[in-house]
Amino acid sequence: MKVALITLYVLFLFFPAKSYSQDNFLASGDSILSKLRAPNSESEVMNTIRILSDVYGPRLMGTPNYYNAIQWSSGLLESWGVDDIRLHSFDQGHIGWTTESFSIRMIEPSISQLSVYPQAYSKSTNGLHSGDIIIASSLTEVFDMEGQLSGKVLLMDNNYSPSTNMKIPFSSRLSKEQLGFAQENEDANDLRIGYHSRRSINTAIQNQTERRERLNAFFRFCEKEGVLAIIESSDYPYGILHADGNRNTPSYMRRSQERPIASFVMSNEHFGRLKRLYENGHNPKLEVSLSSTIYDNPEYNVNLIAEIKGTDPVLKDEVVIVGAHLDSWHAGTGAVDNASGSAVMMEAIRLIKVSGLKPKRTIRLILWGGEEQIFAGSLGYVEDKVGSISTGEVKALHSNVSAYLNLDNGAGRIRGLYMMGNDSARVVLNELLLPFPSDNTLTIQYANQTDHELFDRLNIPAFQFIQDPLDYISAVHHTNIDSYEYVPEDDAEFNSLYVAYLAYQLATIDKLLPRKPFNSPKPSLEGNTEFFLQGYENAKNVTLVGNFNNWDMWGLPLTKVDGGWMNRIELKPGSYYYKFIVDDMWTADPSTPQEELTKDGKGHGGLTIKTVED
Repeated sequence: MKVALITLYVLFLFFPAKSYSQDNFLASGDSILSKLRAPNSESEVMNTIRILSDVYGPRLMGTPNYYNAIQWSSGLLESWGVDDIRLHSFDQGHIGWTTESFSIRMIEPSISQLSVYPQAYSKSTNGLHSGDIIIASSLTEVFDMEGQLSGKVLLMDNNYSPSTNMKIPFSSRLSKEQLGFAQENEDANDLRIGYHSRRSINTAIQNQTERRERLNAFFRFCEKEGVLAIIESSDYPYGILHADGNRNTPSYMRRSQERPIASFVMSNEHFGRLKRLYENGHNPKLEVSLSSTIYDNPEYNVNLIAEIKGTDPVLKDEVVIVGAHLDSWHAGTGAVDNASGSAVMMEAIRLIKVSGLKPKRTIRLILWGGEEQIFAGSLGYVEDKVGSISTGEVKALHSNVSAYLNLDNGAGRIRGLYMMGNDSARVVLNELLLPFPSDNTLTIQYANQTDHELFDRLNIPAFQFIQDPLDYISAVHHTNIDSYEYVPEDDAEFNSLYVAYLAYQLATIDKLLPRKPFNSPKPSLEGNTEFFLQGYENAKNVTLVGNFNNWDMWGLPLTKVDGGWMNRIELKPGSYYYKFIVDDMWTADPSTPQEELTKDGKGHGGLTIKTVED
């Protein structure tokens, strides 16, 4: 029995999910699809992923690897005959960082090499140093250790949770039931599939910036006290190192920012061993070294743009944008996140180009830099070309973008689209994707934490692709095993065809995709219906949310006025449910008596009814 169970477990780990052939799932009668499939028998996508990861990985923003990947990709696109290849600078004092060498080993009570990876942008140790460990469970506790830290290696225990054999990396595909559940979703904020809950992109960027500023004092204190290095535990099992700057040591990626002292992520198991030794009086001593290099070259901080020019005299100035981020974190080679997405988008452009199809609108490919560093590349482009995500003021390109398609949820097969609350686009997208019956799930749900959010904030129809999860979050995401081995070839080739087909169709239909009726960072002050929130004079942001805007939590901001906050919007006669969001907190209208607050029967409570007369 044990042998049978072990055999099943090994098969589960090494053959976790069926690899599907696209021929089993695609309708064959579509002429456009047939033209795109013709050159697909000699797909370039896996070779592109191999070069981007094996040769140029890792590709941390601002490094020679990243810039060389941009240059190589540019040359490849040119060899395919793609039009108008150019670079777009997003430089705002961004820097790059690489390691030259590093090591941590325990030298007492016994000798043992420890599994670690440095955190990006941290300082060198200037040679090999040894010191006892000391453990702290919070930042506050570290400050309380003043005078006790000189020559010590500081283990931060605040995010440590010991791994067990119940935490098994696994790979999975989305089931028909899961996809159906997502498609039936009526609330865009309801997380039914995917990884990330709803959030405001403006707040997310602000919080990341403030987090770095808050931690400045911590790193200054550690350096002043003479701490040799900081170590935190990986939150992945089986020796996987999760190094992405999202816990104790964020990435300080601008030349104007301070750099933290030498900081490492350690395998969960080795961290646990050190902690047990320390707590049982064995006093472990470590040898630590880190040699790193900073690159301060504005030329490296660029996005890559390439186009297939539209052929219609009227529509050629309108664009369909397909994009993915080319940068990666530094512990792996960035094959899954996100050489796979970048290569798929490049291959989609190649398929359209070599098929001979002539889109009416321009199809624009953009490979972003710095997505992992608070969306540096896409934010720079959007603010430069589309508009301000803070004020809502728009620029020339804003009205000419039909759609933005983004690929950045691992290397799994595309199963449809997150529509980001834009239910008005459902009919069009359903019709365009008819040749993909098994992979045409359209969920109104939001997906976030990648570049399309910036376009969505300015009410560009911007969509993230639904993808089979495989082992993206369970094992690969931002870790040292993000490598070529975990990119399924069938999925990459299918995804290239899917993106090529959808992008071409969007660039050929008569009209631009519909936009959400209410979605802007700029408060609306015109319309037949006024909403007013009394008080809350100390609030930073207030928005209106209701069934008239698909419960878009940040699409209808209010402006501060005497006595409270207000906006005006245009509504057709009828009755509507609404509520407010005050500093990201759902808030009932305080002017409505408690006994009159109601529910909509779809999960929303504490609502006020607004009636608009003829």
